[in-house]
Amino acid sequence: MKLSVIFPVKNQSEKLFKNIKEKALPYYNALGIDFEFVIVTDASNEENQNLALKEMESMPSNVRLAPYDNHPGKGHNVNKGILESNGDYCLFMDADLATDLKTTEKMLEVIDKYDCQIASRHMKGATIVVKQTAKRRFISWGSRVLTRMMFHLGVHDTQCGFKLFRTDIAKEMARRQSIDGFAFDIEYLYFMKLNGFSINEIPCVWTDDEDSTIKKAARTSWNFFKEMARIKKNKKNLRLSKEELVKFKEAA
Repeated sequence: MKLSVIFPVKNQSEKLFKNIKEKALPYYNALGIDFEFVIVTDASNEENQNLALKEMESMPSNVRLAPYDNHPGKGHNVNKGILESNGDYCLFMDADLATDLKTTEKMLEVIDKYDCQIASRHMKGATIVVKQTAKRRFISWGSRVLTRMMFHLGVHDTQCGFKLFRTDIAKEMARRQSIDGFAFDIEYLYFMKLNGFSINEIPCVWTDDEDSTIKKAARTSWNFFKEMARIKKNKKNLRLSKEELVKFKEAA
């Protein structure tokens, strides 16, 4: 089994490579599994892109930097990372490593039992070490309520940036993706639910990053709501045919 770990990043190259060298590489090497890192820096500015290229000179061969494309949106970067992945499973996480890396071990324990596994900050057993600001927590709460009303996904936390998928399923999911912004997680989980794929939610240890790239929370939330409406309109395209579903079940 090979694991592809995807890092979508915009203008946080220094933080990402520091975390890769000091935390992520030592952690995954210690796990003793076959893995690769896929870094996607699309829409980063010239300074951050040049820094990423320089840092790559000292990276091991299982760390790859995807070809640059000036296309904005975290959803786009994750999508590109999935399509670039070579592993049997792909896992994406944020550059700040806000979710404790040890969540990976919990996922690996049951990796053959689920098509998708997601970290959760809002279910029993989760620990939030550093909380978001009161404004961000209120907006997050409102988003969760609206998401439950519109999609009935049956999970506690759609937006934690630490999710693992069977790569064959994830690539088909990415090809049908319509959202490049922050609601892409919901589109992914909606795809999984519509097609009857299994989802496992795991409580995690999570620490808010005060240097988050989300600076204008109100505007981001408005765009998030508009994206959710677009996801609903994309419902027909997200459904797989019976023949396609049989193919994925046979490959399991």
